[in-house]
Amino acid sequence: MVDEKLNLWYCDTFVSQPWQFFFLLLPLVGAFLYGREQKKLGWTLIGIWVVIQVTFSALTNFVFSCNLE
Repeated sequence: MVDEKLNLWYCDTFVSQPWQFFFLLLPLVGAFLYGREQKKLGWTLIGIWVVIQVTFSALTNFVFSCNLE
């Protein structure tokens, strides 16, 4: 279904690296801004985070096959 090189690149770059956890800063900053009465910007950051997470989850679960052995 997916080229093996692309599959390995995706798994090595996105799945097995801890950089994904830096995206957790988006909803945290969004919640902070929401609490500071900057609700539009806060919800925007939270929405961006949701889109990124759903996209990466869908790619990891339905498109690529990552065997982390």
